[in-house]
Amino acid sequence: MVRKIKSGVTRFPEVVVKPAELHKVRGYFSTRYKRYDLLHNHDRETGKSIYRYPAIQFKINESLAIFAYKQEGIDILKEVFLTSEDIIIEGRRIEVFGKEIEVKEVEYGEDGEMYVYEFITPWLALNQENYRDYRVLGEKERGGKLNSIIINNIISFCKFAGYTIRNRLTVKSKFRELDANLKGVTHRAFRGEFMVNFLLPDYLGLGKSSSRGYGNIERKL
Repeated sequence: MVRKIKSGVTRFPEVVVKPAELHKVRGYFSTRYKRYDLLHNHDRETGKSIYRYPAIQFKINESLAIFAYKQEGIDILKEVFLTSEDIIIEGRRIEVFGKEIEVKEVEYGEDGEMYVYEFITPWLALNQENYRDYRVLGEKERGGKLNSIIINNIISFCKFAGYTIRNRLTVKSKFRELDANLKGVTHRAFRGEFMVNFLLPDYLGLGKSSSRGYGNIERKL
């Protein structure tokens, strides 16, 4: 069954940042609007991380863009849109001359069809623990491992959206490995395509650090 989820994006057409700077941009907004844990995913009282699918995701879509999902994320996005006049990164002030906001509903879910997606930004599929396990696998087993991680990423999004998957998800994929820099640390990442029997919104982030612009997908077929 296909459903719709509310999606919003605020674009800053004249703000150009490097992918490696996105975590700093996110840090700036998280500090400025620290009362909203959906921006930084930390408990305000304890400081502990809140492990959940990120409702707000910072991306580079030619220029800086902030995506939000569900009403609670979009409400924060609207406040950011109305009150952002500059962005400060490590003492460097970037003045915001123009900004755009768009809110719409996007479809996702099961409809019996197969869809092909491309990772348009590096996908951080592995943490330190499962990377050690991944390294000792053969080529076929590595492919199966990555396919199961994609399925888990989709399940994480569905839990966030309140969607119950009714059929077994099947994935076919073709990836290449590459290095990606996150907060000055090199991580093993992947680019490529995958096919799955589930409809996903364009530019949705999957995997680790999707709130920082990693793992963005775009439908090809």
